[in-house]
Amino acid sequence: MLMLLVLLALSGIFVDAQISVEKTEIKKIDEYTKTLDTFVKKNKSPHLIFADISQDEKQKWQKFESAEALEKFREDTETYTIAYNWRKNEKIVVANFTLFSRSGDWAKYVYLHFRENGTLVKVESQLNTFYGNFSFLQSIYFDEKGNILKNTSEYLDLQTQKPTKVSNDYILDNGDRIKLFYFKNTNQLPYSHLLKD
Repeated sequence: MLMLLVLLALSGIFVDAQISVEKTEIKKIDEYTKTLDTFVKKNKSPHLIFADISQDEKQKWQKFESAEALEKFREDTETYTIAYNWRKNEKIVVANFTLFSRSGDWAKYVYLHFRENGTLVKVESQLNTFYGNFSFLQSIYFDEKGNILKNTSEYLDLQTQKPTKVSNDYILDNGDRIKLFYFKNTNQLPYSHLLKD
């Protein structure tokens, strides 16, 4: 019985220590991503811009020299997925995706933060939709091995930005749109083959 109590006490200490390490790691990630967000604000123009120019399910990514070049292209051919990228030391550290529907009833923003070694450190996403009238926010933190440290999500009313409930029917019908996509390394980005050009 004494041995069992000792084992239980030790396991409690181990769990507390593990939670403490995770909290410290998450705090470091928040500090690091804050520096990246500041870097993006200071360097308003993205270093690299890509867009999926396909008009069907099969993706076809194209590189654009500037936001103006992309907008000129979009005058004739709409693009529904755009990726704005910022680099430090020639390495992508931030990739911001903008996705929207042909009908214009929803838009999704996905913000990927990478370490300078190319591994994903944090992803944040916001889906705004008039169908259901809500925003869905999600954040996921990753350790250096790609394991999830923390995953948070919430639904907010589109107008008031206060917490709201969303019908299960909507979630079932729109699971793909709600699901958060991410790439665990910059070499997995769908336009990584264009980075060599």
